[in-house]
Amino acid sequence: MKIYPSFRYQLHDQRPAILVFYGVMVGIILLNMLFLPFAPKDANLQVTSGGITAVTMVFTFILSLCAFKDSFLLNMQHGISRHSQFWARMGAVAVVSAAMAVADEVYTLFIALLSFPFPNSFFAHSLYEICYASNMSAIDGSFNYYSVHTSGATILLSVVMSFFVLLAVNALGYLITVLNYRLNKVGKIILWCGWPCLLIAISALLEANPWLEKALQSLFMSFFKLCLSSLPRLCFTCLVLTAVLSGFTWLLMRRAVVK
Repeated sequence: MKIYPSFRYQLHDQRPAILVFYGVMVGIILLNMLFLPFAPKDANLQVTSGGITAVTMVFTFILSLCAFKDSFLLNMQHGISRHSQFWARMGAVAVVSAAMAVADEVYTLFIALLSFPFPNSFFAHSLYEICYASNMSAIDGSFNYYSVHTSGATILLSVVMSFFVLLAVNALGYLITVLNYRLNKVGKIILWCGWPCLLIAISALLEANPWLEKALQSLFMSFFKLCLSSLPRLCFTCLVLTAVLSGFTWLLMRRAVVK
């Protein structure tokens, strides 16, 4: 089994894109620091970062969509089995998700520390702090704001939450790209044209039947509360999703041919 060479290649293949992503994010903050001293005093400019992991989820989903074909063909050319590639991918996803979870928290803390040299100008909180460690209050009964409690424990739990969420998002994106690789031209047309048409049809059906819309909305809200009401439940849900999606990925990948 040649898991480690495949693991190293897949890890190295994603590194440039990740470095560019965080380089752009840090560059945006540095540009704000550069122009902030020249802003009018009464402008009251603020730079906020509320849950950078939400942006990282979109990035890592797109990254996983581009992670299969080139890696698969190169590994097959070097005699690395599909089984070894699959487990190498699982290891690479775990390492990348952990590294990006830590990087998200470092980025958040970096922005938060800028509030010392730039008072009332930089604010940052992690996605975990906003979702599970905040209290929402009302101002004049109309405008809401979040009071976030930050501590060493919330920093650690922020990394844990980001890791499991990114793990599930990676698994979803990889399943889609493997499925897309296995389909022929007709299958790809049906897939990418069919699901928007299906969504439009479902939307029209719900609009024509308000009772059905309310019933489904109530069902989904109950399901989301059951799965996401606490951090342990969220982590467990993401872990189950990762296992299920990875299982389907392996079923598709085990019979993938070079094309």
